[in-house]
Amino acid sequence: MICTTGSFLKKLMEPGADPSRMSFFMPDHNGPCRFGQYNQFQRILFDRLGFRDAELVTPSNDTAYADLAGDRSARFRINAWNGFVAFDYIRKLYREIRPYELSPGETDRVYMAALDRAEESIEKNSRGLRQILVETASEFMAVKTGRSHRKPVIAILGEIFMRDNARCNGNIANRLEALGSEVLIGPFSEWITYSTHRYTRDSRWKHDMRGMIKSKIQGIGQEVIVDYLLRGIKRYSDTSKDISLHEILRLSNRYVSEFYDGDPPIALGSSAALAKRGVSGIAAILPFTCMPGTLVASVSDSFRKDHENIPFLNIPYDGQDTVSLETRLQAFFFQVREYAEAHQPMSSHQ
Repeated sequence: MICTTGSFLKKLMEPGADPSRMSFFMPDHNGPCRFGQYNQFQRILFDRLGFRDAELVTPSNDTAYADLAGDRSARFRINAWNGFVAFDYIRKLYREIRPYELSPGETDRVYMAALDRAEESIEKNSRGLRQILVETASEFMAVKTGRSHRKPVIAILGEIFMRDNARCNGNIANRLEALGSEVLIGPFSEWITYSTHRYTRDSRWKHDMRGMIKSKIQGIGQEVIVDYLLRGIKRYSDTSKDISLHEILRLSNRYVSEFYDGDPPIALGSSAALAKRGVSGIAAILPFTCMPGTLVASVSDSFRKDHENIPFLNIPYDGQDTVSLETRLQAFFFQVREYAEAHQPMSSHQ
């Protein structure tokens, strides 16, 4: 809440800013989480500070955000989905190649250029996006790497916003990579896939035929777009760690019911799947005092014991970087390396 509110106010207070031409995206949420109250608080704060003309866009996950952008919602949603799929793919290649680059900084340059081109494409209704991804894959493959041995892989899971925002999680991904690991970050698009699944499920429970049809069309459309954008280039990434939502929810039930709406089923189901796919450690990101995150932490010890004591680190982050966090990361990586040596000997990276 501090991170999002602070970033909004920073933008509103920039020299020459016109609040009447600004919209801020802060979704609503119907689950057991304070997140659904953020936009209420921010509206009050904007008004008190004189920014009454600034708009807060608050679509609900009740309908998988189908109500976004009014009568242009479908077009907007398709374009946004294109962006999520593209970003996930670009970042996946980036995280798989960067730990092995021979010329430091080369992967970063490819990554940032790819993001710029993808962003420009999304602004133009995804024009040329597939070609951009094809070219990006080729550029990443051209990065010279030394892959005689694969580094232990750490999965970063947990709260969807924080794990994707380095400034809200203490730059965990780069810090773990600097210690000697390869990092895998859960894809952002899985949250949209999950929201669509919930929209279908809830519509069925409510006997809402229109909602069922609409959500089914959404789901099919999402799959078609993924197939189109990534056809022929998925092979450049490690697809062995791609997990379907069906498998995630099935595996989560041992620790938390798939009907507990929110991050926990995704985090625990993904953890259970990845523990069997060569991952040597799991870092779960959660906002300080977050209830869903605390639930994940509460069952993480049982999860670890069920999976040959795989290292599992819960990181409640409150915006304050401390020496103790660095010490915990170092100790965690030491455990990860020992686990990898015992369970996944450092084989050649294919």
